[in-house]
Amino acid sequence: HRSRIYYIDAGFLSIDCGLDDKDSGYTDRDTGIVYVSDGAYVDGGENLRVAAEYESQWKQRYLTVRSFPSGERNCYSLPTEAGAKYLVRVYASYGNHDGKNDSSSLEFDLHLGPNYWDTLHVANGDVFEAVFVAWASWAPVCLVNTGGGTPFISSLDLRPLKRTFYPQATAEQGLVMLARFNAA
Repeated sequence: HRSRIYYIDAGFLSIDCGLDDKDSGYTDRDTGIVYVSDGAYVDGGENLRVAAEYESQWKQRYLTVRSFPSGERNCYSLPTEAGAKYLVRVYASYGNHDGKNDSSSLEFDLHLGPNYWDTLHVANGDVFEAVFVAWASWAPVCLVNTGGGTPFISSLDLRPLKRTFYPQATAEQGLVMLARFNAA
């Protein structure tokens, strides 16, 4: 019997992108993490839902997306404290939210502020993480349309870190995840 760990830490922000404001503040049954809608953190875009065949297979936080059919660069403004260290995580999972049933060539760029972070190739969904030191009271996480299809996002997490974690991440340079392995 495994006990559940509940994450109720100051500064944790877990966003279910595309979630209607009226449904904001739900608690994930498996993790105890509270997810909020993204309306307060982004201007623009449209809320969409994944196709019905995915609804019984996927966790609640992946059932909606925010899609950005307009504009080249659309950004979330995440609350931070200047000088503090954070982990930011983006998850994008296709789920045929656009009704095209084809994500094979869908790609767009992810930026942390003005800096290139990664290119999202969204065929099966993936997690993108970065560690950075905040330079202001907010940090922009931006989806950039590079001509490879309409950018979208499923969930976005922000976690404060102890200043001693990841000493390589400084005000001048951040870190990005290349891969994650379970060594157990």
